Amino acid sequence: MQQQQQQIHELFEILADGGLDTADLDAMTAEVGKAATDAEAYLAVDTTSGYPTFKAQHGDNAMPLWHWVLLEQLEGGLVFRGSTVAELYASIVDAFGEDELDLSPATLAELDDAGAWHQVRSALAPAYTPADFAQRSDARRQIVLVRSTRLERFTELCSALGLTASAVV
Repeated sequence: MQQQQQQIHELFEILADGGLDTADLDAMTAEVGKAATDAEAYLAVDTTSGYPTFKAQHGDNAMPLWHWVLLEQLEGGLVFRGSTVAELYASIVDAFGEDELDLSPATLAELDDAGAWHQVRSALAPAYTPADFAQRSDARRQIVLVRSTRLERFTELCSALGLTASAVV
């Protein structure tokens, strides 16, 4: 369990990319740890969680509760969800700030998915690589941004934790 907690902490560090202090990363890791240690007790305290409905819909194919909680901890600018490439990119622009990226989300709406992803990868390169991440919690696509120099370690951590992850192609 200790190794898993260290891996989760490192995963959060990679995804936060310096945007969160150690206390925040520790709190996020502890929250995931609580869900991993005793799912029933966790859900008894978190009565507003959408996880029971998700679990009922997906049955044995549902992600474990701690994966769900990990994704919740990434809300607010570290995990991006959208039904289209333009929606995903618009949420990335919101997280970065409108003046930080040159590509306009409106430009992507005119392209097919392959062309749109090519534009997004080009706009984020070489600093970031978009990656599909973890089982989806709803019908929308779910990605994270990983520093390109840390992509290999990110992928290793995801594999060790049983999280699906792959660079968007």
